[in-house]
This record gives sequence, structure tokens and C-alpha cells, in this order.
Amino acid sequence: MRRLVFHFSTCLVVAAAAGLAGAAPAAANPPAVGNVIVLSGGTVLPVNKVTGSTTVSAVGFELTGGTLRAVDQSGTQLWTASTTGYGPYGGFDYDGDGWPDVFVVVSALTGNMCGTTPEQTTTLYFYSGRTGVRQTPLSPLTDLCWNFGSTIYPTRQWTEMGVLWGGTTSKIAVSPYYAGTSWFFGFNGTSFTTDGALYFPSTSSYDGTYTNAQLNTYPTGTKYITNSHVANGLITSVSGQQRLVFWTSGRVVQYAVGALSASQLAADRPYLTGGRTDIAGRNYGVVAVDPGNADKVVLVSGTSNYSLYLDRLSGTMSRDPWGGIERHVSVYSLGGNTIDDRFYSYAHDNSDGNKYENRVSYPANPFVRTGGTSRIAYNVYSGGHWYLHISDPGATTDRYAIKDQFLWDIADVDGDGVDDWLVSPTRDPGEPDVPGYYFPKWKTNMYHWTESTATLTNFRSETGYIPHFQEMFNRATATSSDGYLTPAQTYMDGGQLKLMMINSAGAVSAR
Repeated sequence: MRRLVFHFSTCLVVAAAAGLAGAAPAAANPPAVGNVIVLSGGTVLPVNKVTGSTTVSAVGFELTGGTLRAVDQSGTQLWTASTTGYGPYGGFDYDGDGWPDVFVVVSALTGNMCGTTPEQTTTLYFYSGRTGVRQTPLSPLTDLCWNFGSTIYPTRQWTEMGVLWGGTTSKIAVSPYYAGTSWFFGFNGTSFTTDGALYFPSTSSYDGTYTNAQLNTYPTGTKYITNSHVANGLITSVSGQQRLVFWTSGRVVQYAVGALSASQLAADRPYLTGGRTDIAGRNYGVVAVDPGNADKVVLVSGTSNYSLYLDRLSGTMSRDPWGGIERHVSVYSLGGNTIDDRFYSYAHDNSDGNKYENRVSYPANPFVRTGGTSRIAYNVYSGGHWYLHISDPGATTDRYAIKDQFLWDIADVDGDGVDDWLVSPTRDPGEPDVPGYYFPKWKTNMYHWTESTATLTNFRSETGYIPHFQEMFNRATATSSDGYLTPAQTYMDGGQLKLMMINSAGAVSAR
């Protein structure tokens, strides 16, 4: 996972700087922090909450120059490990010690070629967040080499998308990118244990094993879909049972976490977004459990707001031109096994002309809290303008589609218990109302939502700045097919929680 280094503006007071060298503080109640700290040299490092220590409240992980290291909330180094992998990714706690654990993706050349690309093997190395002890439970897998005549390319099999987790269990689910079988791993205090497996809906084993398997929605006459895409989902509780819930090609499924059996597949919901049998049924994007109604799991399929953030910094439309390819929003009922889906666009329509038309961009926190079932908030680029969509509770229908506004995130950035909306305008009122307003303005307006009146109230504005983002770990209740989320970043500055922001010169500050 990349870490960015910036020159800091003078308004940032690095309160943790005094603890950058020497032993960690031995306080019984370690100081609270935001979700980032600042290391000596100016690196903004994401950190994750620790509950299994009386001296460490948060831990951050950094992988540079072949060394993975962990630091505490003051920047004090806790351990290092040599690795050739890239990452780290994680946030789960596979050993149940109250510390977030991580993994890296490791590759090696085979000496063969796939077209013009060198073939590789890939695997995942897991590290204890507390000790840095490495676990290597997976065998390396060789790339799949696709040959479509004029187009030949490889697909890596173990990637940052290969680990799903969540719920109240410490077990994790591991799946290759194109899986036939996936596995559940536990931990016995020393090493990983295989605590179950499942047949992926990509081979005839799925059809022949599971009682609840349903015919897919393509006219193939099978329940499985050959080469179903990588699993995108998480583990959550359904009727007191821990289940792995994920989207793959043209469907969403629920598996009981545990041993393979005919009844392990608890629910199967095939569906085609937009009723399109001519597309692959991709379901890339953010998957999140509604905080107001645990029966609802939402998929916002498109590209992360991080892509527009990086495009804004570079001034180019280059980060993710395909934008998830198939853009849609789905609300799935775990108990009812029902789907409410809203299709927006397919990037390859109009001879690849729809790369940006009806492009969906999602925040790390897409929910609008109502006191019950949440609304969903996300962005759509349509006709050369961004629209901020706010849905009806638990549905894909719009309450609002607000023109020329881009929602970065919804998060309690000041710690007062109220969600803050971070929104940038994309067109000023005096500018002509014509297509072409892709880049947000260097301005952030902050709003509070009032559910009783369904209104947003501006309480603060920062001219010259947008929120600062980096790749951060998935959460127990939210995950992404990117392998990471990019929430608003908060920093504890002199006892006050502040928002990390960036200006057009690349200067980052806590404001």
C-alpha cells in the first residue's frame, strides 16, 4: 500500500513529534489519536485501533525498501520484517489478540511468458500486527494466461482482493482471483488452520453440491458461471450465524462460515444489472453493511473517490478511465434474499465512449444515518456534470440528485458524534452551465444532515483545500474490490481532532 510524503504547511502542529524516538509511553490509558499520525520527515501514516494493549492505542504499518514495519501512536517502531511483497493490506485480527493483522502480496517470476508479459506466481504472507511473526499458509499459484488471439495477457491469482473478513469471527476467507474453491482459515495460537471450504459459483461442483444453488441469469442452462469474477464482500451475522456474503459475476451469495456441505450455501441471488445479458455482470466497488439495518448490505459498483482525488492532484483524467466498467447500485436483503438494483452505465458502450458517462464514484462511507434504515450517498458523472445522489432509505430511488456537487466522504471528522459531509463544488454559480466540469474546485464545504427535514446545512467551508486521502484498511463492516478504502483522514492535534486537507501546491495540513 503506497504511503505519500508531503511538505507540511506551517499551520500543522505535530503533537506526536516528541515521541518519535525512544520508548513508547507506559501510560495505563494511551492517548487517543485520529486515523493518521505524522512521522518524522512528514509521512502521513494511517493507523488502526488497538484494543489488546495498555500502552499502545493504535498501530500503523509501512512497507518501504523491502522492509515492513509497525509503529505505535507516537511513531515509535515496534517491529520490522523483511519482505519482497507489496502492500500491506488487512485490518482483521486472525489471532484474536486485539491487534489488527496484515498481509502482503508476494510474486516470483516463472521464466515463462504470457504473450509479451512475464508469467509470475503469487501468494500471500500474513503478519501478526503485534509481533510481526509471519505465516505462509497458501501455496503459490501461477498466473492464468488468457489468449484471445490478438490479445494475450495474464491475471494474477493471489491479490489484495484475496482476503475477506468481518462479523464477530476471527476467521478469514481466502479466494484466488478466479476461484474454483475458497477456504476459511482459523488460528490455533501458533499457525493457521483450515476451518472449512466452499465451492465457488464457477464450476459444476457448485451445481452438484449446493441445495440452494440457483440457475444463473444467462442462457447457459447452468447454475455456475465459468470464470466468475473475484469475490467482493465480507463476513457478517445473519440470524445469529456468521456468513460470508459476496458478489461475483451476475449474483450475490451467502455461505455459512465453516465446513463444506450441501446446506452451506444459505442463499443464492442471481441477477443482471440493467437486464443486460451482453455484459459480464461485474460487481466491483464498495460493499458495506447498513449501520441502521444489519439486514441490508449495499454494493456501490464503480470507482472509488480516490480516483478523482488523484486526478484532481495531477490535473489529468487518468487514474481509472474504465471506472469499474459496469456501474450500478444494489441493495441486498440478507433475510429476504432480494435485490434492488439500479443500473447506470457500461463503460464499453458507444465503442468505449462511456468511460465517463454515467460514471459512479463512491465514498468510503456511503451511508446517511436516519435512526433506522440508512440512505445511500454517492456520485454520478452525467452529461459533463457531477451529481450527488442521496437515496430513499434502504432503496436505490433518489431523494435528491444535487448538480455540480461531489461528495468525498461522510465521517465524524471532529469527534463530536455527528457525521460531517465533505463536499466540493465542481462548477461555480457564475460559470456557464455546459458539459465538462469533471474536476472539483479547490474548496470543501462541510454539512450536517437533518433527517427530519431531509436537508443539508453548511457549517464550515475551507477555500483552497480538498480532503487528503490515502489507501487505508478495509473495515469489518465495509470492504472494497480495491483491497482498501480511502476514508477522510483525521489527526489529533493538541487534543483536538482535525481533518487532514491538501491544497493545490501539494501541502497537507490538519485543519
